[in-house]
Amino acid sequence: MRATTRTPTRHPHAARGRRLALGGALVTALVAVAGLAVAQQPRRKLHEELPITEPKVGPLIGAGSGSGNPTAIQSGNKVLAEPDVEDARKPSEPMLGQGGLASDRATSMTPDDNTRSDGTLHYVSVFNPDVLPFKRMSSFDGVAAGYQLNVRATAPVAIPVVGTRATDKTRDRFWGSLMIDLQAGKTVALPSVAPDMRILSYEVKPPVKLEFAKDSADNFYVRGADPRATGPHRLVFLVDADAGYFAPSLPTGRRSWTPRQVQEEAPAGIKPVLPAVVLADAELTLRKILRVNSDMELGQVFNALVAYFRAFEAKPLKSSNGIYRDLVDNQAGVCRHRSFAFMITANAVGIPTRYVQNEAHAFVEVWFPERGWQRIDLGGAALRMEVSNAEDKTLHRPRADDPFAKPSQYKNNYTQLEGPIGGLTSQQLDDKRRPTDQAPASGDTPPLVAGDGSGGGNGDAFNDRITPDPTLPTAEHDPRKGSPELEVIGADASGYRGGNVQISGRVIVGGKGIPDHPVDVFLSRKGRNGAEPTLLGRAVTAADGTFRQDFAIPGSLSLDTYEIWLASPEDAYYNPAVSK
Repeated sequence: MRATTRTPTRHPHAARGRRLALGGALVTALVAVAGLAVAQQPRRKLHEELPITEPKVGPLIGAGSGSGNPTAIQSGNKVLAEPDVEDARKPSEPMLGQGGLASDRATSMTPDDNTRSDGTLHYVSVFNPDVLPFKRMSSFDGVAAGYQLNVRATAPVAIPVVGTRATDKTRDRFWGSLMIDLQAGKTVALPSVAPDMRILSYEVKPPVKLEFAKDSADNFYVRGADPRATGPHRLVFLVDADAGYFAPSLPTGRRSWTPRQVQEEAPAGIKPVLPAVVLADAELTLRKILRVNSDMELGQVFNALVAYFRAFEAKPLKSSNGIYRDLVDNQAGVCRHRSFAFMITANAVGIPTRYVQNEAHAFVEVWFPERGWQRIDLGGAALRMEVSNAEDKTLHRPRADDPFAKPSQYKNNYTQLEGPIGGLTSQQLDDKRRPTDQAPASGDTPPLVAGDGSGGGNGDAFNDRITPDPTLPTAEHDPRKGSPELEVIGADASGYRGGNVQISGRVIVGGKGIPDHPVDVFLSRKGRNGAEPTLLGRAVTAADGTFRQDFAIPGSLSLDTYEIWLASPEDAYYNPAVSK
């Protein structure tokens, strides 16, 4: 196999840049004039003293057309296009809000005594990146005397749509796409990726204004603001969540915590509360089996809890002393049993803990000072897992590994994507399994603009960037890959420094458009054949291979006439390319 080379700023020999002949493809950069429409104000000079705001960069790509959603998000080294709000319901896709579905919300949970291996599990993908198998659908923060898990305060409290500008580098971003059945005056259970998930933006078809809310266990809900909006709707929404939730850790400050101090520090609404009979049962586990207490060092106590409950095995129960006692004493059960028993025991020692489930898996969330809620997976046991609606999605990669005890019973199961898993490609599994030091996390978001502002590449954080500059060395093409053709199909005739210019284009191979393909957009002075390009930003193509996006014109750009150039990076299927 012949190796191919790729250099971030190299320009491919098979698609050299030439001056665009398209009408409207030339952009004249002018100084924006403020206040010309106000006659009383003195006339301002078109000179450098006019303040210019440089365009901001970040993980969101494009501003969207007619909706609050951006056109794509950057997720590690991938660009993830906005899901199509026009998509029809897939046969395997549930209609949330109609009830009676395994993927819909449960209002309570009572543990069963069937502790043998589960059969084939069926998981429906909603998010991209996909948090498989940790979608949050039903979360329980309360325990009744009969060991029934419930929600302490069920009344949903309204939460705002915070806007795309609210997200930052401390948070991971996700697309969501699902079908909801709106009914007048009723809320629909909404899956989530984390307890502190924020709605950044949304688009819905048919169009309707939506309202979002959540209860005390951070179960999310949505409903139509207009009671006349009823029936099936496609909801496409962009959310973010604290990156630390997916990469659990003990508090990292200098203070040495104990579980008792954690309980004292916890907000009133999440402090552990257990019925007396349940607390007495759990204290027996702490004292006789785990040999820990509330005044010991938090790391010692928590690792003892994790190690014990991750070592559960799928096997029949051998005693009948009550469901909690039987599960703990036999170390028996699958994900729902170990998560239930862990929740009871951790709350008893003073660590606020919730039980969370979806149609295929159950896990817990624990609260630590300095860290907030942390997702803790205790593993499971099943013969097989089948995943639907995960086509063309990437799997979420946390920013750090789980540092807690991992006995063999935990390592070799489907929650670690081991064993027979259907509905995912080998590429998806390989990407997910790469060590954290060998591939970027989903929340990594290198800037979209080169460090020196020139597009020349020395400070460019994208390791796949190429430019139209003809003075750079050419990159080799792999004959086994497709070679895209890039074309500008429309653009504003003029633009203003500090303002926006709308540019549209397409990417085709063999006459067919390429969907979800990243395209970098550059300006170069007219007649320079792409030399000394200025990067405007990155777009991503729609299902037909086209894009249309607003780009900010840098305030540092000289007044002149410019040509628009397009470039796309090499990936597993396509060679790099530059527009002709």
